[in-house]
Amino acid sequence: MDPKVSVLLFTYNQKEFIREAIESVFEQSYDNWELIINDNGSEDGTQEIIKEYSGRNRVKLLLSDKNLPIQVQWNRSLTCLSGEFISILFGDDFYLPKKLNNQINAFKSVGNDWGVVHGPGFKLNQTSREKTLMNSTEASGFSLKILLEDFYTKGFVNVISPLIRKTCFEQYPMYEDLFTEGECIYLKFALSYKFKFLNEPLVVMREHEGNARWHSKKNIEILDICLDRLTNFNNFPKNCVKPLIKLRVENYNIGAWENVRLSKAMDSRWVRKRLFNAFKLDFLQIFFPRNIVNLIFTFFPKTLMNKVNHLIDLLLKKSGQPYFDDKFIEN
Repeated sequence: MDPKVSVLLFTYNQKEFIREAIESVFEQSYDNWELIINDNGSEDGTQEIIKEYSGRNRVKLLLSDKNLPIQVQWNRSLTCLSGEFISILFGDDFYLPKKLNNQINAFKSVGNDWGVVHGPGFKLNQTSREKTLMNSTEASGFSLKILLEDFYTKGFVNVISPLIRKTCFEQYPMYEDLFTEGECIYLKFALSYKFKFLNEPLVVMREHEGNARWHSKKNIEILDICLDRLTNFNNFPKNCVKPLIKLRVENYNIGAWENVRLSKAMDSRWVRKRLFNAFKLDFLQIFFPRNIVNLIFTFFPKTLMNKVNHLIDLLLKKSGQPYFDDKFIEN
């Protein structure tokens, strides 16, 4: 008998998209799956749509009456599944029909030390309806070093494309003190498990005003923490020390640059702190032109900086990108 796949679907206030996400699981060419729908206290009618599936075979509902930290909801879902493999889905995205089938076939050709089968996905602009292939790492085999090197160059693991062996989550549970780990969970899995890349689109991720795939202080700070914690694991390989430091430096710099260029209320003190952290890890960063410009900009009044950014956008013919100034909340 083919192994069971547990699809964990997470949603919050996604009434417009949730039905297509659910139906994309029912339309899979692979049959042995269960669907666990975890709604995080939706108030827009999403739960009413989800309840229509309560009597369907292979569907489990986890409906919250209040909004809880995402990591808590993830670990809650993990206690309810019965599959040997896990696939993640969000309520505003959907799977392509052969996703699970092709990934299970890939797992059948490798041993138990292979924990993740992943591939690229499409990005669908909800406004223009334009669909483009997203950048994605092609990491295969023992992949941690490649994942660190590719993160800001070739791309990271598409967060919903992988099919994951359940033992990965058992060995590396989610951090409940963080808002969400996102792509960082795959860095942890790569400490112990091999990855296999399928060179075919597996999923479609929507880009719209209501999702969280934008630039934000919170996301960049969470990545800081996840990267810093990697070295706490005893099996962190020595050949990954330099790539990790390089990625941490780049993340400090990118976070500073995004806040200067995208925020309507630049946090000068926060930007300077990030630049200082980058300099501590690599003193040569102080000579990089972008970092010098960033540092100079932190002394501009906010109104002047907004005008400068508007002028830069006009010259580069770029439209403003959404940016959230929410600060990371330490627990």
